[in-house]
Amino acid sequence: MPEPHKPTTLHLAAALSAPGAPRPYTAADWTRRVRLAEDGALDFVTLTDAFGERGPDALQALTVTAPATARVGLVPAVTTTHTEPFHLQAAVATLDWVSGGRAGWLPAVSTTEAEARLFGRRPVAPAAALWHEAAEVAEAAGRLWDSWEDDAEIRDLATGRFVDRDKLHYADYTGRTFSVRGPSIVPRPPQGRPVVVADTASPHARDLAARHADVALIHAQGPAAARA
Repeated sequence: MPEPHKPTTLHLAAALSAPGAPRPYTAADWTRRVRLAEDGALDFVTLTDAFGERGPDALQALTVTAPATARVGLVPAVTTTHTEPFHLQAAVATLDWVSGGRAGWLPAVSTTEAEARLFGRRPVAPAAALWHEAAEVAEAAGRLWDSWEDDAEIRDLATGRFVDRDKLHYADYTGRTFSVRGPSIVPRPPQGRPVVVADTASPHARDLAARHADVALIHAQGPAAARA
């Protein structure tokens, strides 16, 4: 007997921004866009970002839309270059809490000297090194989200205890360019680990996608290119 046909589930997403397009500044404008995607039954929205791009921070912009939406996933681009992994994971965890478990994040890197000069910490690194660092940030973020056990919060008003300290753990992650001890300052996100969405346009990003991504975005003109 042949195998019965299994229905395929199609997941749809929308990008809220295009390169060079003007970015809204008001909460109402961002909320309108995200609610339109939600009303259209899309699974999630993405919002690109870069240090050299003018406009509100992508993660903060989508955090504003969370209380006004109920189902659609919120996936901002978060640049891992020139930023602190500890602060990055706390911000993404906060988005997951504010949205009720609908957060994702799209790791991005900063590749230009102009962006490096904004921070003044170090010169721009080769693309391979930047994406290797991004993968390490994804690993460190996951460990920090796991640093709180699911039932670590006590919230006992009678004793004044908010958390069971025995259920918080050090992340103790060391990468090439940073180290993080932890634990996180934000309780474990509702999803445990917010969804990682990787854009594989850069060949150097594909290792991160293979090891850490829940969703991989591919750029292909046909089935053969998609398979490759």
